Amino acid sequence: MVQTTRIRDAEVIVIGGGVIGAACAFRLAQAGREVLLLNAGEPEAAASYGNAGHIATEQLFPLASKEVLRKSWRYLLDADSPLRVRAGYLLPLMPWLARFAWAAREQAYVRGVAALVALQHSALAEMTELLADAGIGHLLHRNGHLEVFETHAGGQAARAHAERLMAYGVESVQLSADAVRAQLPQLNTDVQGAVQYLGSAHVDDPWAVCVGLREALLRHGGQIRQGRALRITTDSSQAPTVVLEGGRQLHADQVLVCAGAWSKPLAASLGYRVPLDTERGYHISVNGLPVGQGPAPVTLLRPVASNERKVIMTSMSMGLRMTGTVEFGGLQLAPDPRRFQLLQRQLQALLPGIDTADMRTWMGFRPSLPDHLPVLGVAPRHKHVFFAFGHQHLGLTLAGVTAAVMAELMQINTSPIDLKLYAVNRFGFA
Repeated sequence: MVQTTRIRDAEVIVIGGGVIGAACAFRLAQAGREVLLLNAGEPEAAASYGNAGHIATEQLFPLASKEVLRKSWRYLLDADSPLRVRAGYLLPLMPWLARFAWAAREQAYVRGVAALVALQHSALAEMTELLADAGIGHLLHRNGHLEVFETHAGGQAARAHAERLMAYGVESVQLSADAVRAQLPQLNTDVQGAVQYLGSAHVDDPWAVCVGLREALLRHGGQIRQGRALRITTDSSQAPTVVLEGGRQLHADQVLVCAGAWSKPLAASLGYRVPLDTERGYHISVNGLPVGQGPAPVTLLRPVASNERKVIMTSMSMGLRMTGTVEFGGLQLAPDPRRFQLLQRQLQALLPGIDTADMRTWMGFRPSLPDHLPVLGVAPRHKHVFFAFGHQHLGLTLAGVTAAVMAELMQINTSPIDLKLYAVNRFGFA
């Protein structure tokens, strides 16, 4: 009997070239592993390409909460709401919405807070170290952000939220309208004040972070290949094989799934049913020049979020970017131009006189689970397959800590945090 030898393409295959996949691949290569990063080659569709660049260490409370649940039905009926469901997608989304409501129960919500706190505890430190090790530390600015408010009710809500966060060690200070305008004189005169968060950060360009991590991977001997993974199979020894579009196969000792919004079918190919859906994120970017004025653009020292408008704007290397609004519409529907128009109106309202004639637009896909926690850890029935996806709005924020956790888990089978709360089978399907 002739025994065949399995040809290995890499020791580890990481599926997904966004910030989570690139960070994990770099950390594994830095630790001496032979790594192949598989990239689908569509950066513009990825959340890593067009997010706000905000390292949101203050986000400790899951969106799956009673408060959001109460407001969400009102939002869904408002054409200018920050939360929308495309009419043609409401029926397919109903199972996800039902699980979202279930995750908003008090007991589940408390577990969700604990899970986010565990990740956020070292998120900024891990991100700082990650970017420094990759040689792109200059892209990160650790100078906090502002949450401005324009109404009495908005001020009360912003201050109450900041006080809740103080109990978890999230530091902030309250600013008067004059203090806010001292930082940003071009801001709307209706702004009554702000909460300045001290422990958050931002990057000059989130896609430059991805590119820098990929280049660092290559410097450490890693490989990057283009291709879309369709499924994962295993043999009798559980050694994984990644099957690509077109039928090509890649073999490895370990596979890590970091494919963001495209992770669901990969998990399903191994029998894991994950209720992953897609929050479609929108942004606009402008050069930041005032209408009819000189060449000096509006430059923000730190990101500025609006309590009432539910948007955030950040000065980046390519100009001034505003992101906001959440839309459920799956992966196939075209962008809704009204979302861009809404952001344009919000930008003009916050920065009166800003020139938006050069406005660039983008829509991408955030992978979102009903409890708004990522899937992290080893596949329960496939010891050589690992998952790190579903980070919703926090992919950039949690990239450093996710990479640290997964690199340790995949090398020595331990983790610095308890991964039970992030397990792929926590929904009772696998």
